[in-house]
Amino acid sequence: MSEVYLDDRFKGVMLGLAIGDAFGYPIELMDYEAICERFEKKGCLDLAVSKRTGTALFTDDTQLSLFTADGLLWAHSAGADDGQVNYEDYIFLAYQVWLYTQTKTVAGKEYAWLFDPAQNAYKLRLLKAKGLYKKRTADTKNIDALLKIRNMAYGTPERRLNDNKDNGAVKRSAPIGLYFYNDTKKAFDMGCRAAAITHGNPVAYIAGGCYAAMIAEIVSGAEVEDAVNTVIKLLDNVADGEVLKKTLQYALDLVHNEEVDPMDAVKKMGYGFEAYEALAIAVYCAVLHYDSPRHAIQLAANHGGASDTCASMTGALLGAYFGIQGFPKKWVEKLQYKNLISALADKLLKVVYSSEDSSEEEEDEE
Repeated sequence: MSEVYLDDRFKGVMLGLAIGDAFGYPIELMDYEAICERFEKKGCLDLAVSKRTGTALFTDDTQLSLFTADGLLWAHSAGADDGQVNYEDYIFLAYQVWLYTQTKTVAGKEYAWLFDPAQNAYKLRLLKAKGLYKKRTADTKNIDALLKIRNMAYGTPERRLNDNKDNGAVKRSAPIGLYFYNDTKKAFDMGCRAAAITHGNPVAYIAGGCYAAMIAEIVSGAEVEDAVNTVIKLLDNVADGEVLKKTLQYALDLVHNEEVDPMDAVKKMGYGFEAYEALAIAVYCAVLHYDSPRHAIQLAANHGGASDTCASMTGALLGAYFGIQGFPKKWVEKLQYKNLISALADKLLKVVYSSEDSSEEEEDEE
């Protein structure tokens, strides 16, 4: 593979997750036979375009990922890189803004300042994208959890608010892997913390950490399967990490079992509704078809489960590896808000570079 530059990888992750999401959206919850009846004999093989907008529409998977990215940018502007504030605070606040786009409300009056420019200096650029207000497979577990969190008392791994373990915990973590791409352990820890804001089951928030850590590893130059193995090893020292460790190893074992048909292998890992299932399916598809994002996304989507989430995560993993050039050009061009998503990826890279430059200057001064 020719050299893939960092800016291509950042865009590849953000646009890749949106492409996979949009690919799986029209066929979510449809069994394979129904998909074949509606599309082609071998299932849905191309990105569907809305007749109304002329673009491929994505779901809350991409929405939440965009708000995660904006939360990280917000934290950076508030001084998180200097240890002045917590990243989780601003990721949570960004999720409250997402909550507003879906419900026209927030958890309490104490968050009203978010929408007042006189009190909130940060520009909430995503509020201007009216398409992000659309409810497309709206994540009720995330909505219900966010509506209950008053006075910034969000969940953490140390203070769990519930036993939520669905895929809403994991599908939004890719931008964390980008922001901390040069520190896999930090990407993992922050991925866990961001997921625990709304999901208290360790299997769910640890899956969020694993996904972010894989993105960090691949963006840093690791092969896809090597990144998974690195995360499996990392889980040796993680409390409650055994389930994820076994799940990821099972996915890799299926990749190397030539006697199992790929579609049967996906079924063996579940439907992707639980966080660990979605991660396992994405890992399986990305490793099996590490050389073809198109085929990986097709496999991740064409089953009777959470097609959007599984395909979205698969797209992000291979976008981290190939960059945006790994996807068919027509898929990129068809995507709704492709320019907004690309710009957000650029902003993430810019702040990451600025943080690295500041660290180098401090080391020189010492």
